[in-house]
Amino acid sequence: MEDKEIKGTDSTEDFNREELQNIIGSIPSSILRRGITLIALIVISIIVGSAVFKYPDIISTSMTLTSMNPSIALTAKVSGRLLDVRVVDKQYVKKGEYLSIIENYATIKDVIFIKEYLDLLNQNINKFNLPPVDLNLGSMQSLYSNLYHSISEYYEFKRLRYHNQKISYINNKIHLYEDLYKNAIQQKENIYEQFNLKKNKHIRDSILNNQGVISSEELENSKYELLQNSVSISNMQSTIQNAAIQISQMKENIFETKCDNIEKNNLLLNKIKIHSAELRSEIKLWEQNYVFISPINGNVNFTNCWVKNKQVTSGDLIFNIIPDKRKSIIGESQIYLSRSGKVKIGQKVNVRFYNFPDNEYGIVRGVVNSISIVPTKNKFYIVKIIFPNGLKTSYNIDLPFLPEMRANADIIINDLSLLERILMPLKRIWTERM
Repeated sequence: MEDKEIKGTDSTEDFNREELQNIIGSIPSSILRRGITLIALIVISIIVGSAVFKYPDIISTSMTLTSMNPSIALTAKVSGRLLDVRVVDKQYVKKGEYLSIIENYATIKDVIFIKEYLDLLNQNINKFNLPPVDLNLGSMQSLYSNLYHSISEYYEFKRLRYHNQKISYINNKIHLYEDLYKNAIQQKENIYEQFNLKKNKHIRDSILNNQGVISSEELENSKYELLQNSVSISNMQSTIQNAAIQISQMKENIFETKCDNIEKNNLLLNKIKIHSAELRSEIKLWEQNYVFISPINGNVNFTNCWVKNKQVTSGDLIFNIIPDKRKSIIGESQIYLSRSGKVKIGQKVNVRFYNFPDNEYGIVRGVVNSISIVPTKNKFYIVKIIFPNGLKTSYNIDLPFLPEMRANADIIINDLSLLERILMPLKRIWTERM
């Protein structure tokens, strides 16, 4: 019985094994076709996706925001105490306005006075009086003394009017000689008429003498009178010529006096111009060293809490002047030699400002506007980026313009698909082997 039971169990197991083998060995063809189709579709989708879908190739660099008229930094040229701070933070200032002065030996109001005086003096020197002699200009005192003496000499020259008075005296003498000349001509005419009468008388006396009517002595007397009139005519002619020569010489003297007056006047004016130019140049040097002057119209920005008597050191940044009329905004970035040839004008740039996180404010889109032809000493090319839509972000937020604002700039070189990136090394290998 036991042997029969064992045989029955073995036959059952063999039957089950045969059924399983039949099921495994005969997979339905429909399932096989669907599986192959699915795998093929997946592979094709991957290939098509890698060829169609692209992602950008970028060059990342840092960028500094500025404008076509950037802010101007004012730094201390010398060390010392601030004597006066004439502005407050964010105050609007005009070009040329004094912002603050560093301690020095000159009196500020005296420097301002002589600076304004020189500007007016340059327009018309004859409209102004002598400046005060006791101005305190520190290191500029000697130049001011030279200018003061030259102006004083010029005013004294104008007051005395030496050449004009000399010309007036000469003109008076000319008038006298002209009267003498006219009288001499009139006398010459009278004497000439007498000469004609004496001449006619002498002719008549000669006829009468030949006829024996008058004696020879009377004829000689007539001739003597005629000769005297002739001598008088000659003397009067000499007087007329001498008067004409004197008048001509005096007119020449007037011309020379006028020339001397012009030469002296120009000489004194040139001295004033030279000394005023020297003093003006020294004032500019003094201002560069001791005065903070606004170079443009704009708003002053304090870099520290600057108050009177506060110590500053040479090289310290004291003020920034923000232009009141900002021109177009630009960004400046530097890219290294590596891959710089890929950057082209017109390429898009995604800018992320450090002050405004891009996950909250979004990114600002710009365009490459220019690329420097020659690299800097540090082997960097300068790339300028413009912003057609201003500082409006991808979240439609208008960011404020802050000078020298730093950002990260992603220059989008080109869009490459995954398939192109895979094939590019193979293409290079193939090209190099060719």
